[in-house]
Amino acid sequence: MKIKSQRDFWSGLMFVVIGIGFAWGALNYNFGTSARPGPAYFPFGLGILMAVLGAVGLFKALSVETADGDPIGGIAWRPVIIITAAVVI
Repeated sequence: MKIKSQRDFWSGLMFVVIGIGFAWGALNYNFGTSARPGPAYFPFGLGILMAVLGAVGLFKALSVETADGDPIGGIAWRPVIIITAAVVI
């Protein structure tokens, strides 16, 4: 299996992992009933939706050929440091 687009592959994988994490975390809450949904409905549904969208991105990255392969560039350290410092301050 060849990765045809690195950007789509890694972003799709990130969405799948985060979506599964949210859905798994929502299992700790009460689902309630269909008439009176509990606090787990929204995070569970959102997590499943994120995982499905990530799976679509992964499928696209593994099946659709791009011209240059969409390589991932280097990490832009300056914005990462500025944003982290702003949050810490």
